[in-house]
Amino acid sequence: MAKLYLFGIGGTGARVLRSLTMLMAAGVKIDGNGNNPITEIVPVIIDPDRQNGDLTRTVALMKAYAKLRSRLSVASENRFFRTGINEVLPNYTLCIKDTDDRKFKSFIDYSTMSRENKAMMEMLFSEKNLETKMDVGFKGNPNIGSVVLNQISYSDDFNAIMNSFQQGDRIFIISSVFGGTGASGFPLLLKTLRTNKDLPNNANVNNAVIGAVTVLPYFKLKTDNGSEIDSSTFVSKTKSAMAYYEKNMIGNGTLNALYYLADEQLNAYDNHEGMALQMNDAHLVEFLAATAIVNFCNTDIALTDGYNYELGIKDGQNAVTFGSFYGGLNDMLRDSLTQFSLTASIFNYEFDFISGSSLAANKRLKLDEDFYKGSFVRDLRRFLDLYRDWLNEMKGNSRQLDLFNFDSGKNKPFSIVTGVSEKKTFNPLVKKDYEAFYVELNSVAKDKCNGSEENKLLEMYYHATKKLVKSKFNF
Repeated sequence: MAKLYLFGIGGTGARVLRSLTMLMAAGVKIDGNGNNPITEIVPVIIDPDRQNGDLTRTVALMKAYAKLRSRLSVASENRFFRTGINEVLPNYTLCIKDTDDRKFKSFIDYSTMSRENKAMMEMLFSEKNLETKMDVGFKGNPNIGSVVLNQISYSDDFNAIMNSFQQGDRIFIISSVFGGTGASGFPLLLKTLRTNKDLPNNANVNNAVIGAVTVLPYFKLKTDNGSEIDSSTFVSKTKSAMAYYEKNMIGNGTLNALYYLADEQLNAYDNHEGMALQMNDAHLVEFLAATAIVNFCNTDIALTDGYNYELGIKDGQNAVTFGSFYGGLNDMLRDSLTQFSLTASIFNYEFDFISGSSLAANKRLKLDEDFYKGSFVRDLRRFLDLYRDWLNEMKGNSRQLDLFNFDSGKNKPFSIVTGVSEKKTFNPLVKKDYEAFYVELNSVAKDKCNGSEENKLLEMYYHATKKLVKSKFNF
């Protein structure tokens, strides 16, 4: 059994971690790597802006996931919430020292420098750079980020993370190349992981299989003359970063697998430099970046390998549905996401019935009224609401990811998958709509559900929805 040490750098890193958490909740398989499967993820968020809305939302989501999973048995067949999320650092976040309420010029001790060194700094950094406050990130300035983030390899937090690293564990890095934190943090982190001999378990770390997804521009920001971030520079920054990566990271065998993602349809977000207001709606590119992590976990990759991946879809002009994906992505995602979406729908629209004694399965499994009013079910319902919100955010973006129509779940649960019709039957004995759902819940409750109340509940929904996906949808 192996762990994946997953570094999410900057706002993009946090947003991709949000999507990955949703995929894991739905039971998307990431433990398919032969004899050494990934069974646990160790997320590490690197971002000086600890109040960033994207970061705090993702941290809260991963904590909610971990809380639910802690009440479940990993020995069961249920795949919902299957993979462990290990909070090695508080809030999964690596502390970047000396950035709170400090300007960059203070961080580099500009005032104590000699006249010659000050002149050198003024050649490398503009006056605006020197006056930049660092507790809201690097505002699209990788030159600042490369200086500040250089401390990572010497931090106590980083050593604490690496202290549990074992042979066979893997590393994956999420970053963008068009901002400041991700563009600078990626190469610095990779160099540290490959070459630092002072790390705990350094032999295992230095020789680990390492993958990364580098996200090219996929959104733009609305013009704001008061902001230091100008999205018109994203493309030029990307070209510069990619030229550096090609020479110093990709071409020398440092990375074993690199995934590229971008989008030509650039949704325009409000221009917030950081803090709580920086909370973007979920985006198709972040979703696909999460699938790159899944692919990396499920692929047999050797230390001597060096793969470069790009992702294609069949139709990039219209809303992206399951029909837009080639076979590999459909096999990875479709059944698991459909099962979890069915579960989200019945908990949303039919909770009064499924939590009552009229459902025979509850009597068989001894799931009483007190259980359904308890903290586990309350937390599960909240998580399922967040899952639907996440999918609806991507459905509302300019490049739509339109996988499910939750409105149809009110009366027609098996019309929920966009572009996929329900299988028709003329047998009058076959139950329809939620009646068919109840039949499957009662059926699997007879012999498929064991363990604690929490475990029996999710076993029941996992097995019932698995049967329904096969019997009700024209996939």
